[in-house]
Amino acid sequence: MPDYYYKAADNTGAISSGIRFANNTAELASVLRQTGLRVLESHEASGANIFRKLAEIQLGGVSRRDLVEFSNNMGVMLRAGVNLVNALIELKQDHENAYLKKVVGRMIEDLQSGTGLHEAMAKFPKVFPVLYVNVVAIGEATGNLDAIFFDLARHYKQIDTLVSNVRKAMIYPAFVLVAMIGAAFVFLGVVFPPLFEILLEFDVELPTVTIVVMAVSQSIQDYWPLMIFGLVAVVVLFVLARKNPVTRYPLDWIELRIPGLSTLMTQLRMTFFMRYMAMLLSSGVLILRALELSTASVPNLVVRDFLNHVRQRVTDGELFSASMRGSRYVPNMVVRMIAIGEESGNLPEQMEYVADRYNEDLERRIAAALAMLEPILIVVLAAFALSLVMGVMLPLYGLVSELSMEAGSGGGM
Repeated sequence: MPDYYYKAADNTGAISSGIRFANNTAELASVLRQTGLRVLESHEASGANIFRKLAEIQLGGVSRRDLVEFSNNMGVMLRAGVNLVNALIELKQDHENAYLKKVVGRMIEDLQSGTGLHEAMAKFPKVFPVLYVNVVAIGEATGNLDAIFFDLARHYKQIDTLVSNVRKAMIYPAFVLVAMIGAAFVFLGVVFPPLFEILLEFDVELPTVTIVVMAVSQSIQDYWPLMIFGLVAVVVLFVLARKNPVTRYPLDWIELRIPGLSTLMTQLRMTFFMRYMAMLLSSGVLILRALELSTASVPNLVVRDFLNHVRQRVTDGELFSASMRGSRYVPNMVVRMIAIGEESGNLPEQMEYVADRYNEDLERRIAAALAMLEPILIVVLAAFALSLVMGVMLPLYGLVSELSMEAGSGGGM
């Protein structure tokens, strides 16, 4: 679908110009007429093609925040009475994400050829997850597409906020770790070696801490390219291992058993699951289908295995709450709340409440972990700095004292 440059006049005679995409000039005139404009001149904007192609390159893809903005804007326009195609046209014109604009343009083409919205979205799984597409399909079937888009925006905003909080919690320790590694390379590889040469030249008696620091320094000088290559290799192997299901499973198992972090990581995964279940059940998805979609959206393979087992038990006729009872991943209090929802017939509302409880508890745990982590990191940094200083200053102090004594003895003679 090409872009067209146009000049148009409104009812007052004011002239405006711009670029819009359309299948042909007749469609362009129709679209502009709906906005109160009358086309005076139009032609295909072929001169900007190469720049438009470059602008469509989006290395980061579509973020969760882009999806929230898209969903919220669609809900607003549909509730205001704008038809689906025109709503997408407006979004394509206004959205900043070049890749999403390209995807929306292709969706418009599909809709104009008779394809359903959820079918058009399903062609772009990297932009619209399977769960998102299924919920939109329900909105189309029930005629509540505006409400569905608002629910999707709220849901993905909550998920994005949760992920952002976890990332913020990881930034501080990651920064400290990188700073320690950088300081070690600079001091032990560049700053301290000349001082060590002086100590060896004067044959100073070296304490154990200095011997250790000198050995580490010499290793960095001799093998620093190999060390950097090793760090890069570890990162690359970790990323590749996370993409392979065979090697990813043990990594996910370790993730749930890291001392001090196991409960937090488990709650994070289960919060995702509860959020997905709450949204799907509220949208009218049957529980087995909701379990299938929610389970597939959980990134941890170990938790996913547990949830697949839960779904199988529900398929066999057990209640959802009973199938989760006795698991290390779901507290008994949560199971009881789900059981109350099943008994009272308001399981979607109860799942939303459970998801909120998980989220609040997770935020408290993140705050508590950060409060504990900060003094620990300060102590580690202090111990690291003290080891470096002692490794150099102790023998230097001994050397200076020895030279002072010799100078004093010489002066006395």
